[in-house]
Amino acid sequence: MYKKATPLFLLCETPLHAGSGSDLGIVDLPIQRERHTDFPKIESSSFKGSIREAFENKINSKVFSDLNSDDVKIHRVFGYDDGSLEKKEKEALQKALKNAKDEVQKDFAGAVGFSDARLLLFPVKSMKGVFAWITCPKVLSQFKNDLMYSGMKNESDKIETFSGTSIAVTCTGSKIKFERVDKVVLEEYAFSCDDSKDLTDMATWLSETVFADLPEYWKNKIQTDIVVLPDDDFRDFVNLSTEVITRTKIDNVTGTVASGALFTEEYLPAESLMYSLVMTAPEFRKDNPMSEEDVFGFIESNLPAVIQLGGNATLGKGIIRTKLLKSNSDESNS
Repeated sequence: MYKKATPLFLLCETPLHAGSGSDLGIVDLPIQRERHTDFPKIESSSFKGSIREAFENKINSKVFSDLNSDDVKIHRVFGYDDGSLEKKEKEALQKALKNAKDEVQKDFAGAVGFSDARLLLFPVKSMKGVFAWITCPKVLSQFKNDLMYSGMKNESDKIETFSGTSIAVTCTGSKIKFERVDKVVLEEYAFSCDDSKDLTDMATWLSETVFADLPEYWKNKIQTDIVVLPDDDFRDFVNLSTEVITRTKIDNVTGTVASGALFTEEYLPAESLMYSLVMTAPEFRKDNPMSEEDVFGFIESNLPAVIQLGGNATLGKGIIRTKLLKSNSDESNS
């Protein structure tokens, strides 16, 4: 059972296509969504695979000299996988994984897990301030629960759920609000809104943690340009305001569009903010197993600051900035 859970934030630097396969709807290749809410997400299986690939690319070693080398720890932490290794590399890896009885121990579960990546803030065009990040009570309530599960009670206390709100809520001193009429205009829709110190506290916390390593522009913008919309309005925006790109293929012989090659793809926009929970457990080995803290330390020290997720990597899509928080709690989570 996982003993420790920690939030991992994902900020889209470029549009992200975490696809759900082909569809017969308006969009040929839609993104992954929660079944019951239609909110965008990234499946944990897709996400974990991308994170493992990022680790393998960063460490980029197939020496497998001993149990404590980083390339061996990838298999100890994520689970054994020799599918891409040559015969000599497989033998070296198995030798490194031998236990005290000189037996190869490779049948074990990974010591790290990832939850589905959930959407926290979604960027929408604004008449003032260029764009705003929107969220809703449903999303904030889930985020608050996930922080509490991670042992981050002090941080979760900064998240106001705004349950039952019927109008938009903005940060104090918001730059996207028309002060004279107390309204924000998102896309072509106008929303009456009130200021909230509770939302300002959350925005300041995000600025000081998730956005701490970004330029001053972004740290300032996140403190003023968040809007909490009613759940139904948020659902409409995340369904209707994603990027839909029409793509085609050119026939090399004729120089014209190839027959039947026109299709559309859906993308989560750049500047979207998502998060997942990184859950760690003691390693499933009898001889000198890594503790959950050791596993977390390996993840923390090797997680790249920028990774690629989803499809169309050769088109520059899915470039993601990562930010792993560390729980202040030493209590185990069960």
